[in-house]
Amino acid sequence: MTRNTTFRVLAAVAVMAVAGSALAQDAASVEKARKDFFHVLGKAAKGSGEEFKKTPPSIAEIQKFAAILDAEAPKLPSHFPAGSGPESGVKTEAKADIWAKPDAFKKAAADLATAAHNYNLAAQKGDLMAAGAAMKAVGGACKACHKEFKAKDEH
Repeated sequence: MTRNTTFRVLAAVAVMAVAGSALAQDAASVEKARKDFFHVLGKAAKGSGEEFKKTPPSIAEIQKFAAILDAEAPKLPSHFPAGSGPESGVKTEAKADIWAKPDAFKKAAADLATAAHNYNLAAQKGDLMAAGAAMKAVGGACKACHKEFKAKDEH
């Protein structure tokens, strides 16, 4: 190999190493944002469940949690861009099926968004009975998605 060829090969390897490092950092930032997002959803869902157990439950608190779920749930698919799954090398609980079965994942995400919206509608009307039933549907949508698309479920 000539000195010029050697230099080009080394430069290409350096560029690929930097690019690989940038992709890993990007996947790590996506994973952190994803965890933060699920923390918000989980806090609102848990808060809802705890509020419904109180006697009497506070409709104002339920409305607050329902509004958060309704606003955030539609954002779910945006937290799973291509390249942010297990293949990225970043530790994630997301199964590769999210990207391998995009239609099924989109449906599961849409089911959650619909359930969260229905929960919010019932809560904002002040209907505790309807809100309670709608919150159960939110929990069912969460559980269904976790069952199919989450590698490790601690819930």
